[in-house]
Amino acid sequence: MGIVASRHLSAAELQQIQTESGFSPHRIDYLHGQYESLERDDEGRVLRSELLKVPPVAAHPLGQRLVDVYLHPSCGFQHFMHGLSRFRRSASLERKLQAILRMYDSDGDGLLSAAQCDELLGQLPATRRELRAMRWKLKAVMEQQQGRQQGYVTGEDLAYITRGVDLDQSLSLRFN
Repeated sequence: MGIVASRHLSAAELQQIQTESGFSPHRIDYLHGQYESLERDDEGRVLRSELLKVPPVAAHPLGQRLVDVYLHPSCGFQHFMHGLSRFRRSASLERKLQAILRMYDSDGDGLLSAAQCDELLGQLPATRRELRAMRWKLKAVMEQQQGRQQGYVTGEDLAYITRGVDLDQSLSLRFN
């Protein structure tokens, strides 16, 4: 059975967004309704402050950074959906961690400095004990680097540093 057009999107648009994002047609329709109801500036672009009010974005522990990096207001609905898709519940923790690494990677080289990684760790939903453990692991990673990108954290390092902290569900988007 094919995809039927939603209240807001044609069947072709809905199919394309579903293929690219992995969201169900129902979820896409819901998010499109949310997106279209947001206030816009004089040029018709969604305001950043409005994107932060979309329920799954507002509930995300890294919502502000998510908007700044992946949901740029001037890029439109498909860009919005592509940004959100990185944090679907069905996305692997590895994919979410890679997306977070990119969110904090200011120069786009796929690596984080120790300071960038420490900033990221401070924003994660973790207990004080978990945060101390992650910072200890970060320090250990920095000390053990020989012959590699010294002073930088890779995606593999980030996975090691965050291992033992239950981040999968807390980094997933929540829909009411």
